Amino acid sequence: MAPACEHQKTTIIARRDGIDYVECLDCRQIFEAEDLEPVAVEADED
Repeated sequence: MAPACEHQKTTIIARRDGIDYVECLDCRQIFEAEDLEPVAVEADED
């Protein structure tokens, strides 16, 4: 079984209704760009 692709090399292929769609250049899968971006977690300091 091949290791899972980490989608490190991508290119934007379309933009629709404010959503960017990207294609992984390694495995050719297409995603919404926001699905690939890491989410920053900030600690609340009160």
